[in-house]
Amino acid sequence: MNTKQKILILVKTYPEISRKYIETVCTAGILADTKKLIKLYPIRYRYLEGEFQFKKYQWIRAKITKAISDSRPESYNLVEGTIEIGNIIGTDDGWHEREEWVINHNTLFNSVKDLLNSQKQSRTSLGIVKPKEILEFSIEPKSEAEIKEAEIKKKSIISQMGLFEHPKDLELLPFKPVLKFKCDDPACNSHSMSILDWEFGQLYRKIKESNDWKQKFTDKVMSICSPDKETYLILGNIARWQNIFCILGMFYPPKRRQMRLF
Repeated sequence: MNTKQKILILVKTYPEISRKYIETVCTAGILADTKKLIKLYPIRYRYLEGEFQFKKYQWIRAKITKAISDSRPESYNLVEGTIEIGNIIGTDDGWHEREEWVINHNTLFNSVKDLLNSQKQSRTSLGIVKPKEILEFSIEPKSEAEIKEAEIKKKSIISQMGLFEHPKDLELLPFKPVLKFKCDDPACNSHSMSILDWEFGQLYRKIKESNDWKQKFTDKVMSICSPDKETYLILGNIARWQNIFCILGMFYPPKRRQMRLF
């Protein structure tokens, strides 16, 4: 694409260490001209200049090119120096404008099964599902081997940075937040998926010194999934295992209460 595209930023995942890019943030958004989901990768978000750092539900304009090394149809590379920051869609209208863009026939799937079928048929890698029931939230600790391996990789990558590059320390999360839910499908037993949303990583960094941080973390997640909200899960698959999906983020407008006619 030679012209800039207008994109509504929807989710940003917690940064991951990368040998090629130092670190990357997987970002998903909605294309303004089609209302389709798009994945922007790689983005070294914390290394972007302040004028280029976008927020969730913010419009940006930027040049994007179809990812050559990633065959998934939604995957595009963003040319960092072309980013133009636009307006943020707020919530003063009760999330109505956000919902008009985010929830549509291009993005919404009836169940995880439907999304998986679309992945098999069309290589779909992004989709939104509204769970029928949230069953459980758990904080699963990573093994000592996982943590050690990640720390070694991080130190190795930082040590190879150029003289004029200034490394930003990345705190690696020692656990995986996992949400268990059921779809609105009689055949659905349940699904357990990791949550990769940046906001939850930031939450951990703020509360980790508290003795009850796990309870605070759980309370925050469950407040987003509370009965007074219409909670949707924004799902994306893993490049190496494209039949495995994770929760990239959540969309949770207030529940619409139908007014009585009489």
